[in-house]
Amino acid sequence: MKKVIATAVLGLAVAVSGAFAADGEAIFKSKGCASCHQANVDTVGPSLKKIAQAYKGKEADMIKFLKGEAPAIVDPAKFGIMKAQLNNIKGLSEEELKALAEFVLKH
Repeated sequence: MKKVIATAVLGLAVAVSGAFAADGEAIFKSKGCASCHQANVDTVGPSLKKIAQAYKGKEADMIKFLKGEAPAIVDPAKFGIMKAQLNNIKGLSEEELKALAEFVLKH
């Protein structure tokens, strides 16, 4: 019986952590981020790969940027295009911003 419970708890933990990562992708898509940011190609905005390289090890800095509390470090010349989008996402909860940052940083 203990084995069954332990297995169930472990399975739930894996499912929850997987769901958390999926939430970042869902937020990315639902907030329109994919309109300007592609995985490996710069379009209107820098690629997710370029963003992830710039913010490697700096998740907290990315979250500050998403809140509108830090300057753009990836492509400051295009920051004007991003301002309206930041207004759209900076009201997300800490958990949602963390999930969004984690999704971007895994590219």
